[in-house]
This record gives sequence, C-alpha cells and structure tokens, in this order.
Amino acid sequence: ISGGSQESSLRSTMMLSYGRRLCISRSRRLVRRFSTKSRNGFGGSVRLGIMGLGAFLSGYLGGLASRRLEMAAGNAHVEESKENSESAGNDTQWKEVLNRCIPAIVTIKVANTRGFDTENPGSSQATGFIVDKERGIILTNRHVVGSGPVVAEAIFQNHEEVSLRPIYRDPVHDFGFFQFDPKDVRHMDLHEIPLKPDHVQVGLEIRVVGNNAGEKLSILQGTLARLDRQAPSYGLNSFNDFNTFYYQAASSTSGGSSGSPVLDKTGSAVALNAAGKKGTASSFY
Repeated sequence: ISGGSQESSLRSTMMLSYGRRLCISRSRRLVRRFSTKSRNGFGGSVRLGIMGLGAFLSGYLGGLASRRLEMAAGNAHVEESKENSESAGNDTQWKEVLNRCIPAIVTIKVANTRGFDTENPGSSQATGFIVDKERGIILTNRHVVGSGPVVAEAIFQNHEEVSLRPIYRDPVHDFGFFQFDPKDVRHMDLHEIPLKPDHVQVGLEIRVVGNNAGEKLSILQGTLARLDRQAPSYGLNSFNDFNTFYYQAASSTSGGSSGSPVLDKTGSAVALNAAGKKGTASSFY
C-alpha cells in the first residue's frame, strides 16, 4: 500500500470515529435533558421510553454518519487510485518512447575550417538524429553542419563511430543534413524518428534528448509554452535565423544539445532544439 493510501485510510478511520462519538454525545445530552423533565412530572416508564429512544437515535445517527463518511472515504480512495494509475501509465508511455527513440539519436563531433571571414575554425560537439535509416540521413542544425568544409563523425549509443558528410545546409533556417553509410553500422539495428511538427500545441509535454553539456545522452523534460518566440540572436559574427518563429519551453538545454530531437508521447520529433538562454531554463526550438 502506498504512503498516500495509508494516510487516506488513517484519515478516514479518524473521521468515522469522530462521527460516532459526536452522535453518541448529542444523544446522551438529549437523554439527560428529558430525564430532568421526567423528575418534574413524567413517569418512570416515560423516562425509560425516552432513554430507549435516545439510544435508538444514537445508533441510527451514528450508523448514518458512518455510512456517509465511508462513502466519502471510498470516493477519495477511488480518485487517488485513478491519479496513481494515470501517473504510472504516463511514466510507462515515456519509457517506451525513449527506448524506441534513443538508438536513433547520435552525438556529432565536428571539426570545421574558416569558411568565411565571419566564422572561425574549431571543433565542437552537437546532436543529431536519424530521419531516414535506409539512406543514412541525419537531421541537425545548420550551425552544426557549418557553411564550409567539415570533418564530422557520428557516435551511436553503442559507441560505434561512423564518418559523416554534409549533404544540405539551409540558406535561411537553422537546419541541415549529414549522411552516413548504413553499412558502416555493424553491431546494432538502425532506427529512425518520424517528423510530426503538426503535433505542436501550447501545453504539450516534451522530452529533449541528446548530448546536452557533452554528456552524450541526457533526457530533459519540459512543456511547450510559446509557439511565437522570435528567432534567437547569436551575435554579429554568427549565423542567425530569421523570418520565422521559434518554440519555447523551460527544458534547460545547454552546449552540445544543438540538433536534439524534441519528442512528444508518440515518439515523434515535433521540433529541433537550436539554442538556450544563458542563466535561465529557457530553450528554443
């Protein structure tokens, strides 16, 4: 029995006991009142009759109160059991979704040259996820793919590593694609995550899964709060998205989570994580 059920049962027992004591106490006061009057003129038989009536009322009212309290306690227990069942069902659903989707999520390591005067060479880590397992296509951010020559590799959850090549960089929005040879993955079955942006709505419960803070795999939860957030600004010498809205939730993403899928309960990607606001829990997709 859960702690909440024990507490509810104890509370119900205390309420039943209090109800019975209250009814008996009131009945006894009633008997004493009529007993006093009996000394002033009522016969002994009448007095005994009144005492019997008081005892009857005591038992009847006590039983009635007990039944009402039992019904209330039963209804409370049913509601508590329903809430616990719904919570357990929600946890089970998310567990199934994550077990199905995590094998399709990869850590991306990138080393890039200085493609333009506004960019700097360097290396970084990010996240991507497979959207086409037959052709080995991985979706991530455009600022991860970069604008110039890159050397990149994907690391799967079983630690297999495969080489990546960029196949698309969107000229306006912050998404791009890498590709790998599916035959290079030899020790696990490939999975893919479907894209369902039409599932988005305010209040949607989500999980952002990826290489957050360079930890290879982190699972961050949140609730979509805005669908009309302005595109985040990364500074004058960086790529900046424009002419579009972003989604926002308090999922506390940080470096390395760029390109992480934003999952809903169906196991679909409703958005692509792009950035977070420093010093806050706000994340932008």
